Amino acid sequence: MTLSVLLYGLAAAALDPTAAATAPASPASPAVEEQKQTTTKDDAPNEVEGLVIQADPRGKVEGDIKPEIELNEAEIQSFGATSIGELLTMLSPQTTSTRGRDSSSGPVLLVNGRRISGFQEIQGIPPEAIERFQILPEEVALSYGYKADQRVVNIILKKNYNALQTQASATVATDGGRTSPAAGGNRVHIDGDKRWNVDVQLSHEPYLLETDRNIVRAANGLPYDLTGNIAGVGGASIADLSSLTGSAVTYAGVPGSALSGKASLSDYAGLANTYNTGDLTRDRSLISQSDKATLRGAYSRDLNKQTQLTISGNLEDTSSHALLGLPGVTFTLPAGSPFSPFSQAVTGYRYIDAPGSLSRDVDTLRTQVSMAANGRVKDWRWNLTGDFDRTATDTTTGRGLDASAFQAAVAAGDPTVNPFGVISSSLYKTLAADTAHSVSTSASAELVLNGNLFQLPAGPLQTTFKVGANSKGLDSKTVRSGVTTTRDITRTTESFQSSFNLPLTSTRQDFLAKAGDLSLNFNLGYEDLSDLGGLTTLGGGLNWSPMKKVSFIASYTDEQGAPTTNQINDPVVVTPNVSVFDFSTGQTVLVTRTDGGNASLRNDNRQVQKFGVNYKPFEKIELTFNATYTHAETKNMISAFPAITPDLEAAFPERFTRDATGRLTAIDARPVNFASAESENVRWGFNLFKPIGQPTAGAAGGFGGGRLGGGGPGGGGMRFGGPPGGGPGGPGGPGGPPPGLMRPGQGMFQLSVYHTWRLTDEVTIRKGLAALDQLDGSAINSRTGQARHEVQIQGGYFKDGLGMRFSGTWKDSTWVNGGSTGGQTLYFSDLATVGVNFFANFSVPARKKAVDRFPILKGAQVSLNFDNILDAKQTVRDQNGKTPQAYQRDYLDPLGRTVRIGFRKLL
Repeated sequence: MTLSVLLYGLAAAALDPTAAATAPASPASPAVEEQKQTTTKDDAPNEVEGLVIQADPRGKVEGDIKPEIELNEAEIQSFGATSIGELLTMLSPQTTSTRGRDSSSGPVLLVNGRRISGFQEIQGIPPEAIERFQILPEEVALSYGYKADQRVVNIILKKNYNALQTQASATVATDGGRTSPAAGGNRVHIDGDKRWNVDVQLSHEPYLLETDRNIVRAANGLPYDLTGNIAGVGGASIADLSSLTGSAVTYAGVPGSALSGKASLSDYAGLANTYNTGDLTRDRSLISQSDKATLRGAYSRDLNKQTQLTISGNLEDTSSHALLGLPGVTFTLPAGSPFSPFSQAVTGYRYIDAPGSLSRDVDTLRTQVSMAANGRVKDWRWNLTGDFDRTATDTTTGRGLDASAFQAAVAAGDPTVNPFGVISSSLYKTLAADTAHSVSTSASAELVLNGNLFQLPAGPLQTTFKVGANSKGLDSKTVRSGVTTTRDITRTTESFQSSFNLPLTSTRQDFLAKAGDLSLNFNLGYEDLSDLGGLTTLGGGLNWSPMKKVSFIASYTDEQGAPTTNQINDPVVVTPNVSVFDFSTGQTVLVTRTDGGNASLRNDNRQVQKFGVNYKPFEKIELTFNATYTHAETKNMISAFPAITPDLEAAFPERFTRDATGRLTAIDARPVNFASAESENVRWGFNLFKPIGQPTAGAAGGFGGGRLGGGGPGGGGMRFGGPPGGGPGGPGGPGGPPPGLMRPGQGMFQLSVYHTWRLTDEVTIRKGLAALDQLDGSAINSRTGQARHEVQIQGGYFKDGLGMRFSGTWKDSTWVNGGSTGGQTLYFSDLATVGVNFFANFSVPARKKAVDRFPILKGAQVSLNFDNILDAKQTVRDQNGKTPQAYQRDYLDPLGRTVRIGFRKLL
């Protein structure tokens, strides 16, 4: 009887949508009745007179590609994260893409299968508000109007949730010198189709000075010191000292006796050909002092049965202060000076103890307002987003002192002015600081339509269209040495993008089912930039799952990219006393570095090929292997100015300034175009989630629904706490969830390991020059070279509210060639760092005794986090086995091991 009703209803619906209403009725089972009562418009089933035909689950993403990883509530809880932002950070190994221009850009974020107004909409929401967390491959991004170069994260929130969260933490560097407090709160309310949240965060990070670490400074051609040094005028020998010592003396340190009067020649002779290099580390910051305050929030509700509107805002105020060292002064000490024992004039060098005269203050205020509207028109889903973002930045850089009065007094032999003693502040004045002011604004709007054009034997032809427009402006004003320069750029962009997903075979539709599930996708895009012309993007891909356990994805993209308005028009900022290693001379020197925009940058062109496979070998064990091969070639690659090597100096000689002795004194580090670049890598790994222990007796259900192993196009991956399917009770049918589900009373063990193997990484700086192999001695994007192998590991165990998480990274050793002209070669050790986090969540029933004893723990989570617990730091050696000054371990990693204590409470 039930089968007849089903066949009749399906036939009637196929022939006439209105005919379903006349189908014979059949009493619904209690399970079906319960399902009818609890569904909402987002996951409402199709009904045929008491018959339920399950529709797509609530929050499902567009298309047939299944999640590679899906976490339920209990598994999300096992990470011990305090916010969605922190959870995303913990899952970065799984959400990282090898296809994007910038791997740090993060994934595309969806909420309940819909585009959001911006990360600020959900960043501070606590993980307890999440029902399911899905990670999907890059191809899914096409269905939402994005490029296929970022993974997709779909966060399905609970239908009802209401909480106030407060939190506080303190991070301490175990080597000392720095304790960073932070505090904040979040209020979130979810009531069906209404949602709002407000998030406030405050943080303070104090200075970390060079004196707080084992930093050693050598002169290396910069003979300044708080006591002072002297040298022969123009590099000549100092006759008196040469005669006294019996060898040529061109410079000497000033003896301590000179602080109170004229020192003797014998005192100077003891420091002949030796520079004083006193402790100047108290006047330079390794890490700037900074303060940050953030206020963000969002409001979302349904306007009608088909339309949802979200409005969000973000206000960030950040300030930082850095110490750049002491100003140096050069003076002539005449032979007749009451403070000189020499029969000839000498040149003196010393620092003036005025640390505030060389410092940098940066104040940034960011204001952002965004909106997102989602709805349906018949079978088409539409999304409209808009955003306005304004960032104002003020940078003030001290230029040091005008010491002309001091220099004149010394040259005149003034007996009251000891050039090596305390220098009166009346003898110098602070120079007017350099300033840079910039205002960056952007306004954008995008409309995305997604739906099915028509039905094919293997399924519908899914299509996405996106049209967008944005305007970006950057106004800057720079004052350097009293000279004012103003620049402005405005870029308007109109864009169009479309993608098509064409199913060829389907097990679900029983069309060529022996071939599994096979589909093709195509995408094209065009952007018209007002200042740089038109940019095109073409791409295509294949998605094939020949069997339930295995899926393959292959794709190709050819895209053009433009430099950002910041790369073109950022204000020029000059920083003195920047410590760099000069490969040509083998010295660490202090240079003046220029940063800012480069108006000469050109568009690039990038071609990317990717092939990926997902394999889930077992039905009852949630273990999935995946591997991705990526090959990318870029012409006119846009790059930040890279490491300072002889190869780079030969290609861009105009960017380097040297004095008459060959010492490097300045570099221009504004971004450049390289002729071409090629990279090739394989990233592979596995994810394992395994319940541990026996479930509580009589526990029939799990924590978030059943699990579906992979399968379907793009399936093959893990799905934890998957959506209901296969009838009431989830995939396991009326008998409950399938084996492997984390049930009450059980713990959860999780482990993921990913290995990146870089096969090729070459850059051609300019046409006609040989390609530079970053895997074999060249350094372009990193001053430490490019590691061929890199491993990321992450895991943890959680049970009854108590958890332990660990994460680690390992990078292979590298080396950087000093060039063919006798420069210095550097060797970098491999580096392994490990972090461990312990936490206790007192919201779970198992912790009731502790809460009864200490009521303050109700709804609380306490955490103790060790970052870089082994205090591992990279070791750098030159070809003689010595560590250059610029590569001291505390320069490469100033903080070292840190301990963070956190307390969070849900009210």
